[in-house]
Amino acid sequence: MFAVAQRAVRFRGLLVTLTQRELQARYRGSALGFLWSLVNPLLLTGVYSLVFGWVLTSGGRGFGIEPYAVFLVSGLFPWLWVSGALLEGTASLVSNGALIRKAVFPVELPPLVSVFANLVHFCLALPILAGTLIVSRFLGFEVGGWGALLLPVVVVVQLPMIAGIALALSALNVLFKDVRDLVQNGLTLVFFLAPIIYPLEGVPVSFVATVVRLNPFTPFILACQATLFRGEAPSLEVWGQMLLLSALFWVVGSWLFERLRSTLVEMA
Repeated sequence: MFAVAQRAVRFRGLLVTLTQRELQARYRGSALGFLWSLVNPLLLTGVYSLVFGWVLTSGGRGFGIEPYAVFLVSGLFPWLWVSGALLEGTASLVSNGALIRKAVFPVELPPLVSVFANLVHFCLALPILAGTLIVSRFLGFEVGGWGALLLPVVVVVQLPMIAGIALALSALNVLFKDVRDLVQNGLTLVFFLAPIIYPLEGVPVSFVATVVRLNPFTPFILACQATLFRGEAPSLEVWGQMLLLSALFWVVGSWLFERLRSTLVEMA
């Protein structure tokens, strides 16, 4: 646990360099380049707003939430960081096999690069969030507020959780190559079992409601919706849940990675 964190801090310069290289390589030869960080979230927001805000709800009222698009992006954009980081992080060791075979290369960096690279994409999409909140307030909707300044704190709290999961999944994917496919399908399931496209209060009391509340990503989604959509600080209960889950996933993920560390270089 502490060894992984110490190596990440020790090689932080290399981590930054590899993250920059990853971002540059992803959009090399692309006409829009980093603008895809804005286009992709906008397209998803448009599709989900149309389907869940109009087609599947009576009168186009989006579960009774107005404006629904702002509610949607406040949970969807942070989720895109999570899903992208975990999906790419799972395959990071296998795709960087030649690099991690170097004797002095810190093996934990590729999964962390995926986490930070996708975090940069999330940060680049924040102007869309800010613009959406400003336009909504101009139109008379009571959304946003000073609570949005707490979003960086929520991100910092969630970062160890995402890093721990990415480390664990990347190590398991080296041993079992079908882990990435399982993660891809699992993320789809987790997405619909998190209160992103619907409010938590709108889930009827049932087994499904219990599953949604037990979803480890639910507190983080609720915190993002509180800060961005309602412009208020998350409740103390949500803060406590986030801190506990983040610490737990980091400890378990880094411990598992360290246990499998000796076999990763040989099998990647």
